[in-house]
Amino acid sequence: MANATQHLETALVGTWTAIPDAPQVQKPDRPSEGLYRMRVNSDGSLTPLGVVKMKSPSWIVKSRDGRFAYTTNEEVEGTVTALAIDANGEVTVLNQVSSHGQQPTHATLSPDGKFLFVANYSVAKGGAGVTVLPVMNDGKLGAEVQHIAFEAGSGAVQDRQQSGHAHSTTFTSDGHYLFAADLGDDKLHAFRYHADRAQPLEADSARDVRFSAGAGPRHMVFSADGQHAYVTVEMSGEVVVFNVKDGHLTQKSAVKLNAENASAAFKSASGILFSPDGHFIVTANRGDDNHLVVFAVQQDGSLSAPKRYAAGGIEPRAFAFDATGKHLYVTNVFTNSITRFDFDAQSGALTPAGVAATVSTPTDIKFFN
Repeated sequence: MANATQHLETALVGTWTAIPDAPQVQKPDRPSEGLYRMRVNSDGSLTPLGVVKMKSPSWIVKSRDGRFAYTTNEEVEGTVTALAIDANGEVTVLNQVSSHGQQPTHATLSPDGKFLFVANYSVAKGGAGVTVLPVMNDGKLGAEVQHIAFEAGSGAVQDRQQSGHAHSTTFTSDGHYLFAADLGDDKLHAFRYHADRAQPLEADSARDVRFSAGAGPRHMVFSADGQHAYVTVEMSGEVVVFNVKDGHLTQKSAVKLNAENASAAFKSASGILFSPDGHFIVTANRGDDNHLVVFAVQQDGSLSAPKRYAAGGIEPRAFAFDATGKHLYVTNVFTNSITRFDFDAQSGALTPAGVAATVSTPTDIKFFN
């Protein structure tokens, strides 16, 4: 009897559909057209399957069951797009709604799947903050039910912090609290989450976290047991480690991503994620550095000395493991490439495996079974 056809993973790749005006940008042959769909082959390579045309789907959120995805469309008139993903990895656009802000750059779903929380970064003053969108039973997004503006900036870095800039939204492991990283005001805004309320977020300033002036918190993750949190601070080029108790974060330590070069050009932290087993943390440093940085997580939540690996491209913005946990894929925005690394779950070592795909200005990648 013939073997059944092997079901392979699908990768969705988010992009910017306008070419950035930055000195290190390698201009692609043509701008991106939207969200790219790729087959993940058994050898870890990626094969392009098509594109869902839309403007700047820069961040992708996967529903817990993998049936739906949500992209932040990082434009001045910010929107969010809801997508259905079928068993074969085919993508259908469900609807698109306003993000009620400018340049939405990140989002997360509540653990119960009832709401999507969108971080509007906003380059200009006045469009930043967190917007709450209800998620319907069919996966579509409803109209905004709550909006919290981030207006104040710390002013420490003149061209980056004249106003608030919401860069990410992250739930605590128990789902009771949401933290929104405000790069513009050097702050984590804390909110209690009330699933049964029409406006589910309640500001909880006693749990807010203040960073040193000019640090610029960007992304964060919580350990599975909820006892520790890890935050990339973009402009100080560090990972800050916190102890967590009842939603209160107490700083434990801070680790530099590049201890050899202290210049501002070598300080540009990006994403952060755990390895599939939670034993390692992976982050990246951009600017003139462009390295992946891997830390072993110690029993007390502290981080080991970093191991650094050249990202294989410029501006490694986001990265993700495939379903096997054996491969890490990195979106290098300015060199229009997705690089792949083989991951050793015992040592945390990364071995470069070359360019997995060429995509114009890739900003995020997520995997769907």
